[in-house]
Amino acid sequence: MSRLPHPVPRIVTRQDAERLFAALATGATEVVAIAYLDRERSLLGLRHVIGHADSATVPVARIARDAILLSAQAILIAHNHPDGDPHPSAADLALTRRLAQGLDLLEVRLLDHLILAGDRVASLRDMGVI
Repeated sequence: MSRLPHPVPRIVTRQDAERLFAALATGATEVVAIAYLDRERSLLGLRHVIGHADSATVPVARIARDAILLSAQAILIAHNHPDGDPHPSAADLALTRRLAQGLDLLEVRLLDHLILAGDRVASLRDMGVI
């Protein structure tokens, strides 16, 4: 997990989330970032998982374990598409649905899954996936 800045940021709006994950947008390798938040949406922890040029895999169990260890109430997930197309793949959609269902069992809310591609961002919540 990444070291947190002080003061710890609160992620209240989608724009806050986009700022938190902005560095992913221009990467040449796919990276998944998971933000763990408390009840007030203050950042508890941030994990980055580095993948390959066109994919990155994060097991739902790993995210759930981190959420439990941090006593997270909510999670934001984001990843980049180095090809510049922010549209979700079938794998992106499947992960998001599995993650939302799994976290719901733990009473942890998946707030959004953002896909960053250059200057464009897709929100799976806005698309109705979550």
